[in-house]
Amino acid sequence: MQPQGFSGFTPDAFKFFLELGFNNEKAFFDANRERCRRVVQQPMRALANDLIPAALEMNPDFDTRMSVLVSRMNRDTRFSKNKLPYRDHGWIGFKPAESRTSESFCVYFEIEPGGYGYGMGMYDANPALMKPFRERALANPQKLLDLSAPLLARGFEVRGELFKKDRFPAAPEAVKPYLNRKGVSWCFFSKDIEKTFSREIFDETREAFVLMKPLYRFVMGLEQASGT
Repeated sequence: MQPQGFSGFTPDAFKFFLELGFNNEKAFFDANRERCRRVVQQPMRALANDLIPAALEMNPDFDTRMSVLVSRMNRDTRFSKNKLPYRDHGWIGFKPAESRTSESFCVYFEIEPGGYGYGMGMYDANPALMKPFRERALANPQKLLDLSAPLLARGFEVRGELFKKDRFPAAPEAVKPYLNRKGVSWCFFSKDIEKTFSREIFDETREAFVLMKPLYRFVMGLEQASGT
């Protein structure tokens, strides 16, 4: 069934995640399953659906199935030290079809008990994506800086685990913070959760997607592929 248009989250979505953080167990979740569906999953699916056109402008190969876009509440604990069964946050993640989140440069929106955020980046270290990105950055360092500047001016932060030593001593100093990471992300986060209580948060996130598009396409090498 197609989600209805997004009209905002409610304060209870954040309250639910906060309570789940203190009661991360099956009994609590089962008792609040319908509440979770109503205040978290339904609005998250509606927001994801409304963001699809802006996301496809960035990359027409994004997988737009709701089962892929919107995070599940159940955590996969098989290979994790964290054995808590449920996520105490929710996210929307756009990535190319037939790719894993851990292998992708994703575009995302998220909410958690303390706020909301959006951005794009790599889940963890990603040598397969970082190598060609570094080559493009070294070939045209000023372009990387110019494309990143509007995001930094808007409050985005550059994140990703840094190498212990400078691996690119000959590179321009300004681009080293991008090159010397095992994976790179541009992330925005705000504690102003009241913005999420109306469609205003959709407008803000869509504008951010438009702002991220040129840098996303540079990182992914889509400019060379399309000539744009």
